[in-house]
Amino acid sequence: MVMAPTSSLSRAVRPENLESTIIARKVVESRKGSYPLKVLGYSSLRKALIGVNNCLSSQVFGIGGFNWIIDCYPDGDHIAFLVRPVRSNINVKDVFLVKISLTLLVQDGIKASSNYHLETDIVEVAEFNEFRRYYVGRKTLEEPKFLKNDSFTIRFTIEVMKEYVNLGEISKVQYCSQLVKPSNLHQQLISLLETEEGADVSFQVDDTTFQAHKFVLAARSPIFKAQLCGTSTNNTIEEDYEIQVEDMDAWTFNAMLHFLYSDSLPEFYELEHKGAASTLLNPAQRLLVAADRYGIDRLKHICELKLYDLIDVDNLARILTLAEQHNCPQLKAACIEFVKDPEILGAVVLTEGFEHMVKSYPAVLKQLRQKINQANSDSGSLQEKGKSWLFIARLISPHFLFSFVIDAIGRFLKAFRKGI
Repeated sequence: MVMAPTSSLSRAVRPENLESTIIARKVVESRKGSYPLKVLGYSSLRKALIGVNNCLSSQVFGIGGFNWIIDCYPDGDHIAFLVRPVRSNINVKDVFLVKISLTLLVQDGIKASSNYHLETDIVEVAEFNEFRRYYVGRKTLEEPKFLKNDSFTIRFTIEVMKEYVNLGEISKVQYCSQLVKPSNLHQQLISLLETEEGADVSFQVDDTTFQAHKFVLAARSPIFKAQLCGTSTNNTIEEDYEIQVEDMDAWTFNAMLHFLYSDSLPEFYELEHKGAASTLLNPAQRLLVAADRYGIDRLKHICELKLYDLIDVDNLARILTLAEQHNCPQLKAACIEFVKDPEILGAVVLTEGFEHMVKSYPAVLKQLRQKINQANSDSGSLQEKGKSWLFIARLISPHFLFSFVIDAIGRFLKAFRKGI
């Protein structure tokens, strides 16, 4: 538990009036156990439980003095697992901490070191809620070493630690500061989203329906505010109204909803998109487009930052086009700065997205030329400037210019170099 600074409370209480009390927390007992969850008929299960809120529950099992249930949500790009204690089994007078780890087991004949392992944070038993789901990517789970005969096994290891009050004198101020826990507002809001409790608006995206709360969306997005609240009482959307969302996929809308409720990217985004730039680029693009569409500036800037880290020769044209389309001046400037070297620009010209970028946004090509001219002028290399643009003109000529225009440009640059 995080302790708040004592000084933040000391101004409210006169130090000479402080009494001493006995308080300190220490783990005195730890019990650990594991439960193998074997899922049979995985393909049939996916077909039967379509929808992000449909799950299959395990039998009740006991570990560490508590009874537990595991819910498996098989739909979507990630398999979600919710580990929850049976509420009637919790004694609120005691403090119990729990640590849970998931291990996706390999099939027979494969080394155990190939297991997929996921650790979780330590939390209090009483704080377990619907939002505490743990995700395993579908691609990972469906690897042959994990999925065999249409079944897989995940071992859940649960460690329960009991705390007690140890003897030791500290002030009431320090005691109070220990009672102040970090804010969990985002977790409570995510719980609302997950449970759909009190939801009053629904969105249909592709074949998926999402339930949400108008007041949350309106507070977080000016576009949602105008759409859901309107400018007068006559324009407000009635309860249980369903909105069709066009030109957006369900994964992107789900990730955007999660951000609106939690102010952070969802856990499944971070788990799934760790790797090559090609893997990261597409989801970051889609989220940026969604953020720009609904006026979610912070999400847009986060996506810009992720795209900035992905700038390279292969991705530059796509990222620069996106920056131009959605008014991202800093991302655009970073792209142009990247290609100020003529050799790099020459390589970018050969990529798949360059033709589309120049056709759709010819002004960008002009800005690229200005940047290279400026860089060459700073280095005093006018001949290099002419050679660079002759090379680039030849590269793009089959797609953008007639051959006689290119020849004319070549003759001009050749004469220009002779005259220098």
